[in-house]
Amino acid sequence: MSTHSVMPVRELPFIGGAPREPHSSVTFEAVNPANGEMLAHVADCDAVDVDRAVQAAGEAQREWMSWDAGRRIAVLLRWADAVEQQRAELGETDTRNMGRVLREALGDGAASARMIRYWAGQVDRMTGHQVPANSGHLSYTTREPLGVIGVIMPWNGPVGSFCSRVAPAIACGNAAVVKPSEMSPLSALRLAVLLSEAGAPEGLVNVVTGGGVTGAAVAEHPGIGGVTFTGSVPTGRRIAHAAAETFKKTVLELGGKSPNIVFEDADLDAAGRGALWGVFNNAGQVCVAGTRLLVQRSIAPEFIEQLRRRAARIRVGDPMDPKTHMGPLASQQQFERVSNYLRIARDEGARVLSGGGTPKDTHPEGLFVEPTVLTEVSQSMRVAREEIFGPILSVLVFDDEDEAVALANDVEYGLSANIWTRDLGRMHRMAGLVQAGTIWGNTMRLHHPGLWFGGIKASGQGSAYAEGAIEGSTRVRRVTIRFDEAAPTPAWGDLDGD
Repeated sequence: MSTHSVMPVRELPFIGGAPREPHSSVTFEAVNPANGEMLAHVADCDAVDVDRAVQAAGEAQREWMSWDAGRRIAVLLRWADAVEQQRAELGETDTRNMGRVLREALGDGAASARMIRYWAGQVDRMTGHQVPANSGHLSYTTREPLGVIGVIMPWNGPVGSFCSRVAPAIACGNAAVVKPSEMSPLSALRLAVLLSEAGAPEGLVNVVTGGGVTGAAVAEHPGIGGVTFTGSVPTGRRIAHAAAETFKKTVLELGGKSPNIVFEDADLDAAGRGALWGVFNNAGQVCVAGTRLLVQRSIAPEFIEQLRRRAARIRVGDPMDPKTHMGPLASQQQFERVSNYLRIARDEGARVLSGGGTPKDTHPEGLFVEPTVLTEVSQSMRVAREEIFGPILSVLVFDDEDEAVALANDVEYGLSANIWTRDLGRMHRMAGLVQAGTIWGNTMRLHHPGLWFGGIKASGQGSAYAEGAIEGSTRVRRVTIRFDEAAPTPAWGDLDGD
């Protein structure tokens, strides 16, 4: 890829409330995947930089918890306002840094502001329980922060991922050390600045940029009490093993190969539009993308033809253009991965119904892959079983509910599933049988911070939303106090005699 003449900036880690010169002199390049423009030279932080960030976070966390709840709520609300006001800048940063279509990236900023406001409302609701266990005694539990949370971010939705992980962590009383993906680190640095400007203690949220070595240093650091990670299954396993050495809490949102099941009685127009948006949005770089489309045989020819016609109308191109539906893949590595799966699909005997190309003639410097629909796919094919993380849709056909369930569950993942049917009895039966942490019925990918979202099987553990985020960010302390002197207390009765 060629670079343009624009002078790239130098990005430093954000530690202790300000950009800091890193210990490591190594850098990596942030590149615009749509045109090859080099955006920045970014610090590749090492374990010394991570240790500095953890120390700063520990000091800030103690100050943060010395503030009353109202003062902490005010900081979060000011941060939410700033994110909303700066959503254009944040959206353009993500679009240039990882190729997300601008109109979607702008929506991420607005949704992130709502997310932060939700967690601001939870600050003074971290309550425990009183248990009437013993007469003359008061027993209760309290919920307290872990201290410092390590946040290891994905690259496919940087603004939303940062806010949805950091907001609950600090709402629960913690500080954070954030390691953004080396493929899209730029907006994380800006978001940390906005939080600092909102009045947070210096060091409450620190950003250490870098690759796998940086992430490992975060997962292994003994001063970090919990780690939340979003990414691949192999990396998730390594983080879980590293965290286990110091008994850290972990929240892991890992891979997905989500089934999108369409029954013959569904609203086929809505299901068809949903199927295409659900897999080609963000160029398929979404963990809950409905990459396996399971269609009942009786409607398969009609439904597949509808897909072909609509897929041909998806506009691929400059993600800054408001008319563009789908932008580039986020990196050269991801482009090569997806291109390889297109070759695998053909070798395995799948039919390319539409797409399948890499339009270098129209976008010579961009990492673009056409939205691709594959038919004649069998469950044994790799494209039907492995997470691709790109704009490839595999269509499989089933006859009845039992076969649909068997196909849906015959993968290692269990992050999400989509079911389209007008029969509510069938909807509830399928929701109870399909192995996924989140089920969407007659809709797709609706989220709310107050609703659990997490995977089962190889798709991870815990949740970065709702009660899961609180559980992953806090520990419980139990207290029992004897207040009635007449109440018995455990003791040997013969210690006072001769």
